[in-house]
Amino acid sequence: MTRSRGPAIVMYLVAAFEFVLGSVFMVIGTLVPEVETTFLLVGGVLALGAVILALVGMRFHRRYREAQALRERGVRGTAQVLGARQTGVYLNEQPQVALDLRVTAPGHGTYDTTVKEYVPFIAMGMLGSGRPLTVLVDPLDPAKVLVEWSFAEGPAAPAPPTPPTSPDPADAAWAKAQILATGVPGTVRVLSAEFAGSLDEQGRPVYSAQLHITVAGRAPVAGPAVFAVPLERVSVMQPGGVIPIKADPADPMRFAADWDRLATG
Repeated sequence: MTRSRGPAIVMYLVAAFEFVLGSVFMVIGTLVPEVETTFLLVGGVLALGAVILALVGMRFHRRYREAQALRERGVRGTAQVLGARQTGVYLNEQPQVALDLRVTAPGHGTYDTTVKEYVPFIAMGMLGSGRPLTVLVDPLDPAKVLVEWSFAEGPAAPAPPTPPTSPDPADAAWAKAQILATGVPGTVRVLSAEFAGSLDEQGRPVYSAQLHITVAGRAPVAGPAVFAVPLERVSVMQPGGVIPIKADPADPMRFAADWDRLATG
């Protein structure tokens, strides 16, 4: 969406200038037979360009009104970035980015959607940081989403604590056994993952990942985790991969992967 009326005004002004200039060329072409063909052609091209620019200006103006309406009546939520790709379009030197988002908002729950946003350069780092974005969502149409980049440009929130990559093996094994025995079932969906460059005491590769965690009886949450993955199951560590888990019912971020319920691949 467009946050400023400026682009629409610029388009209208340029369209008006081209229309007037085109009209002048067409009048001269009509009055002076020697240049009639050339001037009428140039005038027609300028007039057509003016119409196109006016239509673009109307589109910018409409998107500006939609953004203003969301600021006035939108419900505040959060969004996790699942994917981002530039469209090649720029506005005021800001790139337009197609964002695949997992949005959580009151009245709509958690759902996936794709929006196109002009992203300030100062906020580009947010797209790969794993930090959730603040969004405004139309209470009647969840597909209408406005990212509030002003929150991204402010001081960064403290990062959630990262679990240690090398806990005491005995303590880690005991904690995992307890969670698998007493925890509630759920799943984690991998949003992003990368090899952390180390192995655990059993020779399993350690991954650093951003996860979307769903546990029975709890609202979905998203956050970081670092854990070891059996070699025969590393194929699941890619965006979209789903891992069955058991989780602490009081804290879904304390979970243990239930690898025995995951098919090898």
